[in-house]
Amino acid sequence: MSIVVLGDEFFVTNFRLAGVSGFVVKNEEEARDKIEELIKEEKCKIVVISESMAIKLKKDRERWRGKVYPVFAIVPGLEGPKGERLHELYFLVSQAVGVKLKLE
Repeated sequence: MSIVVLGDEFFVTNFRLAGVSGFVVKNEEEARDKIEELIKEEKCKIVVISESMAIKLKKDRERWRGKVYPVFAIVPGLEGPKGERLHELYFLVSQAVGVKLKLE
């Protein structure tokens, strides 16, 4: 199980149609517990979550960032992109290069 998707029923079903394993979670607590379980099993390399779930799990993802796996693939949900991921990427690139980038 290298790639796993977590989210609501519609989000997971779309990925299952493409052949990706998935788990339906009702809220961020269930998602957090499932991700912790996947980290302990060390079988999952990529976790696909919606952008709205990523926002809810931001502090947890920062804590998990020290680990090599899993890598989080964050995709917009049915509500469309929120732009939060773009701000997060600018912050990480700014940290990496040591200069604060300006987001326009």
